[in-house]
Amino acid sequence: MKAILWISAAAIAVAMIGASAAQAACPNPFTVKDASGTTQNVAEINDVSNNCVFPNAITDGGGAANRAAVKAASTSPAATDPALVVSVSPNSLGCAGASVANTTSTPVSITASTQIITGTSSKQTYLCSINLVVSAADNVALVEGTGSTCGTSTAGMAGGPTAATGWNLAANGGLTIGAGNGPVTRTATAADNVCLLVSSGAQVSGSVIWAQF
Repeated sequence: MKAILWISAAAIAVAMIGASAAQAACPNPFTVKDASGTTQNVAEINDVSNNCVFPNAITDGGGAANRAAVKAASTSPAATDPALVVSVSPNSLGCAGASVANTTSTPVSITASTQIITGTSSKQTYLCSINLVVSAADNVALVEGTGSTCGTSTAGMAGGPTAATGWNLAANGGLTIGAGNGPVTRTATAADNVCLLVSSGAQVSGSVIWAQF
């Protein structure tokens, strides 16, 4: 008796598996119940094999005409395609993928070699924008290292590790690099400070936008 019951259960399982694999087209209309228990008609959706798939769509509630269009990558959009209206998340507008809240803008106003960013343990410093103007001819190097002016383990971040091997700027000249989002350079060593080394006492003014993570 036990053997007969086991065989019957197995046969039922096989039949169920076979039934689930053999899908059919959606019923028309496709109905669901809303939160109040009222039956609502939903547009049916069949796949390329005419199997019924659960209908999901992004819409403004105005019906099928206002469902967002989804097309294959090789298909060009048409002027009549309903589209999603979106805005860029503020969490991705900062430096190097950091949020705006975790992005810092540091003003630069120096006449001597100066540390402009203090390193943080286990974190790299990413610079996403640099703008500098000098009042007189000056060599300016962006470097990383330890110490108050990155004097230990000094390494160039844009050029070499000394002022002479940095940017050679003419009087009233300068530079602008980066738009503030994507990184233009970063420290090679975690926790390193970032400094500007200069060759003269000329005024160097500007700002840097950066983030650490």
